[in-house]
Amino acid sequence: MKRLILLVTLAACAGAASAADSLEARVKQSDGWVAWSVSMVADAGAPCCFSGRRDAQRGCNLDDPNRGFNTSDDDRRPPSTGTLTIYAHVARARIDDVRAFEASCPVRSSGEIRHVEGVAQPDSIELLSKWMDGADSAHDELALAAIAYHADGMATRVLASRADAAHPHKQREDALFWLGQARGADGAAIVERFATTDADPKIREHAIFALSESHADDPYARIRAISQSDPSGHVRSQALFWMAQMKDPRAAADITAAISRETSADVREQAVFALSQLEDGKGDEALIALMRGDYPRDVKKQALFWLGESGSPKAMQYFDQALTRSR
Repeated sequence: MKRLILLVTLAACAGAASAADSLEARVKQSDGWVAWSVSMVADAGAPCCFSGRRDAQRGCNLDDPNRGFNTSDDDRRPPSTGTLTIYAHVARARIDDVRAFEASCPVRSSGEIRHVEGVAQPDSIELLSKWMDGADSAHDELALAAIAYHADGMATRVLASRADAAHPHKQREDALFWLGQARGADGAAIVERFATTDADPKIREHAIFALSESHADDPYARIRAISQSDPSGHVRSQALFWMAQMKDPRAAADITAAISRETSADVREQAVFALSQLEDGKGDEALIALMRGDYPRDVKKQALFWLGESGSPKAMQYFDQALTRSR
Protein backbone atom coordinates (compact mmCIF):
# COMPACT_ATOMS: atom_id res chain seq x y z
CA MET A 1 0.00 0.00 0.00
CA LYS A 2 2.84 2.37 0.93
CA ARG A 3 4.53 1.56 -2.40
CA LEU A 4 1.31 2.41 -4.30
CA ILE A 5 0.99 5.75 -2.47
CA LEU A 6 4.64 6.51 -3.27
CA LEU A 7 4.11 5.80 -6.98
CA VAL A 8 1.01 8.03 -7.09
CA THR A 9 2.91 10.78 -5.29
CA LEU A 10 5.84 10.53 -7.70
CA ALA A 11 3.48 10.64 -10.70
CA ALA A 12 1.75 13.73 -9.30
CA CYS A 13 5.09 15.42 -8.71
CA ALA A 14 6.22 14.57 -12.24
CA GLY A 15 2.99 16.05 -13.63
CA ALA A 16 3.44 19.21 -11.60
CA ALA A 17 7.05 19.51 -12.76
CA SER A 18 5.97 18.99 -16.37
CA ALA A 19 3.36 21.76 -16.05
CA ALA A 20 5.90 24.06 -14.44
CA ASP A 21 8.36 23.36 -17.27
CA SER A 22 5.76 23.89 -20.02
CA LEU A 23 6.39 26.60 -22.58
CA GLU A 24 3.40 28.55 -21.30
CA ALA A 25 4.78 28.54 -17.75
CA ARG A 26 8.24 29.54 -18.95
CA VAL A 27 6.86 32.37 -21.05
CA LYS A 28 4.65 33.70 -18.25
CA GLN A 29 7.43 33.55 -15.68
CA SER A 30 7.82 37.34 -15.67
CA ASP A 31 6.18 40.34 -17.34
CA GLY A 32 7.57 42.00 -20.46
CA TRP A 33 8.61 40.74 -23.88
CA VAL A 34 9.81 37.15 -24.15
CA ALA A 35 11.14 35.47 -27.30
CA TRP A 36 11.83 31.96 -28.54
CA SER A 37 12.99 30.55 -31.87
CA VAL A 38 11.94 27.64 -34.09
CA SER A 39 12.68 26.45 -37.63
CA MET A 40 10.87 28.51 -40.26
CA VAL A 41 8.98 27.21 -43.29
CA ALA A 42 10.86 27.64 -46.57
CA ASP A 43 9.82 29.78 -49.57
CA ALA A 44 7.35 31.99 -47.68
CA GLY A 45 9.40 35.18 -47.54
CA ALA A 46 11.16 36.66 -44.55
CA PRO A 47 8.73 38.50 -42.23
CA CYS A 48 10.20 41.80 -41.04
CA CYS A 49 9.51 45.53 -41.44
CA PHE A 50 10.74 47.04 -44.68
CA SER A 51 10.66 50.59 -45.99
CA GLY A 52 11.63 52.58 -49.04
CA ARG A 53 11.89 51.74 -52.70
CA ARG A 54 14.87 49.47 -52.17
CA ASP A 55 13.06 47.39 -49.55
CA ALA A 56 15.46 48.47 -46.83
CA GLN A 57 15.16 46.23 -43.79
CA ARG A 58 14.51 48.88 -41.15
CA GLY A 59 13.55 46.41 -38.44
CA CYS A 60 10.52 46.23 -36.17
CA ASN A 61 9.68 48.10 -32.98
CA LEU A 62 7.76 45.93 -30.54
CA ASP A 63 6.48 49.06 -28.78
CA ASP A 64 4.89 50.39 -31.97
CA PRO A 65 1.07 50.06 -31.76
CA ASN A 66 1.12 49.39 -35.51
CA ARG A 67 1.67 45.65 -35.37
CA GLY A 68 2.05 45.16 -39.11
CA PHE A 69 4.95 43.53 -40.91
CA ASN A 70 5.73 42.61 -44.49
CA THR A 71 7.96 40.34 -46.52
CA SER A 72 10.40 41.10 -49.29
CA ASP A 73 11.27 39.14 -52.41
CA ASP A 74 13.95 41.68 -53.34
CA ASP A 75 17.27 40.13 -54.35
CA ARG A 76 19.09 42.59 -52.08
CA ARG A 77 17.48 41.33 -48.90
CA PRO A 78 19.70 39.37 -46.48
CA PRO A 79 19.63 35.58 -46.98
CA SER A 80 17.14 33.84 -44.72
CA THR A 81 18.50 32.17 -41.62
CA GLY A 82 15.73 29.57 -41.77
CA THR A 83 14.78 30.52 -38.23
CA LEU A 84 11.62 32.20 -36.96
CA THR A 85 11.61 34.17 -33.71
CA ILE A 86 8.30 34.57 -31.88
CA TYR A 87 7.81 37.45 -29.45
CA ALA A 88 5.10 37.34 -26.78
CA HIS A 89 4.28 40.18 -24.41
CA VAL A 90 3.34 39.20 -20.88
CA ALA A 91 1.43 41.45 -18.49
CA ARG A 92 0.20 40.25 -15.09
CA ALA A 93 1.10 36.67 -16.00
CA ARG A 94 -1.02 36.78 -19.16
CA ILE A 95 0.07 36.98 -22.81
CA ASP A 96 -1.53 40.04 -24.42
CA ASP A 97 0.39 40.40 -27.69
CA VAL A 98 2.25 38.19 -30.16
CA ARG A 99 4.59 38.95 -33.07
CA ALA A 100 6.81 36.77 -35.28
CA PHE A 101 9.77 37.75 -37.48
CA GLU A 102 12.60 36.07 -39.35
CA ALA A 103 15.53 35.74 -36.96
CA SER A 104 17.78 38.18 -38.85
CA CYS A 105 15.12 40.94 -38.63
CA PRO A 106 16.32 43.71 -36.29
CA VAL A 107 13.82 43.92 -33.42
CA ARG A 108 13.88 46.52 -30.67
CA SER A 109 11.94 47.41 -27.55
CA SER A 110 12.29 49.96 -24.78
CA GLY A 111 12.49 47.11 -22.29
CA GLU A 112 14.59 43.98 -22.04
CA ILE A 113 13.60 41.01 -24.20
CA ARG A 114 13.90 37.74 -22.29
CA HIS A 115 14.75 34.61 -24.31
CA VAL A 116 13.51 31.05 -23.78
CA GLU A 117 15.73 28.32 -25.21
CA GLY A 118 15.06 24.83 -26.51
CA VAL A 119 11.45 25.26 -27.60
CA ALA A 120 9.89 22.43 -29.64
CA GLN A 121 7.76 23.48 -32.62
CA PRO A 122 4.61 21.59 -31.55
CA ASP A 123 4.77 23.30 -28.14
CA SER A 124 5.12 26.70 -29.80
CA ILE A 125 2.20 26.09 -32.16
CA GLU A 126 0.03 24.72 -29.35
CA LEU A 127 0.71 27.78 -27.17
CA LEU A 128 -0.16 30.21 -29.97
CA SER A 129 -3.33 28.31 -30.88
CA LYS A 130 -4.43 28.14 -27.26
CA TRP A 131 -3.76 31.87 -26.82
CA MET A 132 -6.01 32.64 -29.81
CA ASP A 133 -8.97 31.02 -28.07
CA GLY A 134 -8.84 33.56 -25.27
CA ALA A 135 -7.37 36.56 -27.07
CA ASP A 136 -9.04 39.57 -28.62
CA SER A 137 -10.08 38.73 -32.19
CA ALA A 138 -8.01 41.70 -33.41
CA HIS A 139 -4.92 39.64 -32.57
CA ASP A 140 -6.02 36.51 -34.44
CA GLU A 141 -4.19 37.29 -37.67
CA LEU A 142 -0.88 37.91 -35.90
CA ALA A 143 -1.11 34.57 -34.12
CA LEU A 144 -2.15 32.80 -37.34
CA ALA A 145 0.79 34.38 -39.17
CA ALA A 146 3.16 33.23 -36.44
CA ILE A 147 1.77 29.70 -36.69
CA ALA A 148 1.95 29.75 -40.50
CA TYR A 149 5.69 30.44 -40.53
CA HIS A 150 6.54 27.37 -38.40
CA ALA A 151 8.22 24.63 -40.44
CA ASP A 152 6.34 21.81 -38.69
CA GLY A 153 3.41 20.26 -40.58
CA MET A 154 1.28 20.72 -37.46
CA ALA A 155 1.01 24.39 -38.51
CA THR A 156 -0.87 23.39 -41.67
CA ARG A 157 -3.29 21.25 -39.69
CA VAL A 158 -3.99 24.00 -37.16
CA LEU A 159 -4.63 26.57 -39.91
CA ALA A 160 -6.95 24.14 -41.70
CA SER A 161 -8.96 23.62 -38.53
CA ARG A 162 -9.19 27.40 -37.99
CA ALA A 163 -10.61 27.76 -41.50
CA ASP A 164 -13.61 25.51 -40.88
CA ALA A 165 -17.15 26.73 -40.31
CA ALA A 166 -16.94 26.41 -36.51
CA HIS A 167 -14.82 29.57 -36.30
CA PRO A 168 -15.64 33.28 -36.85
CA HIS A 169 -15.75 34.45 -40.45
CA LYS A 170 -12.73 36.78 -40.18
CA GLN A 171 -10.61 34.07 -38.56
CA ARG A 172 -11.57 31.66 -41.34
CA GLU A 173 -10.50 34.19 -43.97
CA ASP A 174 -7.17 34.84 -42.23
CA ALA A 175 -6.48 31.12 -41.88
CA LEU A 176 -7.14 30.58 -45.59
CA PHE A 177 -4.86 33.49 -46.49
CA TRP A 178 -1.95 32.05 -44.52
CA LEU A 179 -2.55 28.56 -45.86
CA GLY A 180 -2.14 29.97 -49.35
CA GLN A 181 0.65 32.38 -48.49
CA ALA A 182 2.96 30.15 -46.49
CA ARG A 183 2.01 26.47 -46.53
CA GLY A 184 3.02 25.40 -50.04
CA ALA A 185 1.31 22.60 -51.96
CA ASP A 186 -0.44 21.17 -48.90
CA GLY A 187 -1.87 24.57 -48.03
CA ALA A 188 -2.96 25.21 -51.62
CA ALA A 189 -4.84 21.90 -51.72
CA ILE A 190 -6.73 22.82 -48.55
CA VAL A 191 -7.55 26.31 -49.86
CA GLU A 192 -8.77 24.84 -53.14
CA ARG A 193 -11.10 22.53 -51.22
CA PHE A 194 -12.68 25.51 -49.45
CA ALA A 195 -12.81 27.45 -52.73
CA THR A 196 -14.79 24.69 -54.41
CA THR A 197 -16.93 23.18 -51.66
CA ASP A 198 -17.64 25.69 -48.89
CA ALA A 199 -21.31 26.62 -48.53
CA ASP A 200 -20.52 30.31 -47.96
CA PRO A 201 -19.84 32.13 -51.25
CA LYS A 202 -17.91 34.82 -49.37
CA ILE A 203 -15.53 32.17 -48.05
CA ARG A 204 -15.18 30.66 -51.55
CA GLU A 205 -14.43 34.15 -52.88
CA HIS A 206 -11.75 34.76 -50.25
CA ALA A 207 -10.28 31.31 -50.81
CA ILE A 208 -9.76 32.21 -54.48
CA PHE A 209 -7.75 35.24 -53.41
CA ALA A 210 -5.74 33.07 -51.00
CA LEU A 211 -5.11 30.58 -53.80
CA SER A 212 -3.82 33.39 -56.02
CA GLU A 213 -1.20 34.10 -53.33
CA SER A 214 0.03 30.50 -53.26
CA HIS A 215 3.53 29.53 -54.40
CA ALA A 216 2.39 25.99 -55.21
CA ASP A 217 2.42 24.59 -58.72
CA ASP A 218 0.01 26.37 -61.08
CA PRO A 219 -2.61 27.92 -58.78
CA TYR A 220 -3.77 29.84 -61.88
CA ALA A 221 -5.19 26.68 -63.46
CA ARG A 222 -7.15 25.92 -60.27
CA ILE A 223 -8.68 29.39 -60.24
CA ARG A 224 -9.52 29.17 -63.95
CA ALA A 225 -11.45 25.96 -63.27
CA ILE A 226 -13.42 27.73 -60.53
CA SER A 227 -14.22 30.61 -62.91
CA GLN A 228 -15.93 28.08 -65.16
CA SER A 229 -17.83 26.09 -62.56
CA ASP A 230 -18.84 28.04 -59.44
CA PRO A 231 -22.64 28.43 -59.17
CA SER A 232 -22.30 32.04 -57.95
CA GLY A 233 -21.82 34.66 -60.64
CA HIS A 234 -20.04 36.92 -58.15
CA VAL A 235 -17.56 34.18 -57.25
CA ARG A 236 -16.89 33.49 -60.94
CA SER A 237 -16.30 37.23 -61.43
CA GLN A 238 -13.78 37.30 -58.60
CA ALA A 239 -11.98 34.30 -60.05
CA LEU A 240 -11.62 36.17 -63.35
CA PHE A 241 -10.35 39.26 -61.53
CA TRP A 242 -7.62 37.33 -59.69
CA MET A 243 -6.65 35.54 -62.89
CA ALA A 244 -5.91 38.99 -64.35
CA GLN A 245 -3.82 39.91 -61.30
CA MET A 246 -1.57 36.85 -61.44
CA LYS A 247 0.51 38.00 -64.45
CA ASP A 248 -0.06 34.70 -66.20
CA PRO A 249 0.33 34.74 -70.00
CA ARG A 250 -2.87 32.68 -70.38
CA ALA A 251 -5.08 35.26 -68.68
CA ALA A 252 -6.07 37.43 -71.66
CA ALA A 253 -7.26 34.49 -73.75
CA ASP A 254 -8.97 32.74 -70.83
CA ILE A 255 -10.87 35.82 -69.66
CA THR A 256 -11.90 36.64 -73.24
CA ALA A 257 -13.17 33.07 -73.61
CA ALA A 258 -15.18 33.54 -70.42
CA ILE A 259 -16.89 36.59 -71.95
CA SER A 260 -17.98 34.45 -74.90
CA ARG A 261 -19.13 31.65 -72.61
CA GLU A 262 -20.91 33.60 -69.87
CA THR A 263 -24.68 34.05 -69.90
CA SER A 264 -24.60 36.51 -66.97
CA ALA A 265 -24.33 40.16 -68.04
CA ASP A 266 -22.86 41.03 -64.62
CA VAL A 267 -20.10 38.45 -64.98
CA ARG A 268 -19.33 39.64 -68.51
CA GLU A 269 -19.07 43.20 -67.21
CA GLN A 270 -16.63 42.15 -64.50
CA ALA A 271 -14.66 40.10 -67.01
CA VAL A 272 -14.16 43.17 -69.21
CA PHE A 273 -12.96 45.05 -66.13
CA ALA A 274 -10.58 42.16 -65.37
CA LEU A 275 -9.12 42.50 -68.88
CA SER A 276 -8.52 46.20 -68.24
CA GLN A 277 -6.32 45.21 -65.28
CA LEU A 278 -3.83 43.22 -67.35
CA GLU A 279 -0.37 44.77 -67.32
CA ASP A 280 2.20 45.65 -70.01
CA GLY A 281 -0.37 46.86 -72.53
CA LYS A 282 -2.07 43.47 -72.73
CA GLY A 283 -5.25 44.92 -71.26
CA ASP A 284 -5.62 47.52 -74.00
CA GLU A 285 -4.93 44.89 -76.65
CA ALA A 286 -7.61 42.62 -75.22
CA LEU A 287 -10.15 45.47 -74.99
CA ILE A 288 -9.47 46.56 -78.58
CA ALA A 289 -9.97 42.95 -79.68
CA LEU A 290 -13.39 43.02 -77.99
CA MET A 291 -14.29 46.21 -79.85
CA ARG A 292 -13.34 44.63 -83.17
CA GLY A 293 -14.87 41.22 -82.47
CA ASP A 294 -18.35 39.80 -82.56
CA TYR A 295 -19.42 40.50 -78.98
CA PRO A 296 -22.66 41.74 -77.41
CA ARG A 297 -23.26 45.51 -77.23
CA ASP A 298 -22.96 45.55 -73.43
CA VAL A 299 -19.48 44.02 -73.69
CA LYS A 300 -18.35 46.59 -76.27
CA LYS A 301 -19.79 49.41 -74.19
CA GLN A 302 -17.71 48.33 -71.19
CA ALA A 303 -14.61 47.80 -73.32
CA LEU A 304 -15.01 51.32 -74.75
CA PHE A 305 -15.31 52.77 -71.24
CA TRP A 306 -12.17 51.06 -69.92
CA LEU A 307 -10.20 51.99 -73.03
CA GLY A 308 -11.12 55.60 -72.36
CA GLU A 309 -10.05 55.24 -68.74
CA SER A 310 -6.72 53.79 -69.84
CA GLY A 311 -5.70 56.82 -71.88
CA SER A 312 -2.65 54.91 -73.11
CA PRO A 313 -1.06 55.71 -76.50
CA LYS A 314 -2.41 52.40 -77.82
CA ALA A 315 -5.95 53.27 -76.71
CA MET A 316 -5.71 56.79 -78.18
CA GLN A 317 -4.42 55.37 -81.45
CA TYR A 318 -7.43 53.06 -81.62
CA PHE A 319 -9.81 55.99 -81.01
CA ASP A 320 -8.06 58.08 -83.71
CA GLN A 321 -8.38 55.27 -86.23
CA ALA A 322 -12.04 54.64 -85.32
CA LEU A 323 -12.90 58.33 -85.65
CA THR A 324 -11.05 58.62 -88.96
CA ARG A 325 -12.97 55.67 -90.35
CA SER A 326 -16.27 57.13 -89.17
CA ARG A 327 -15.55 60.44 -90.91
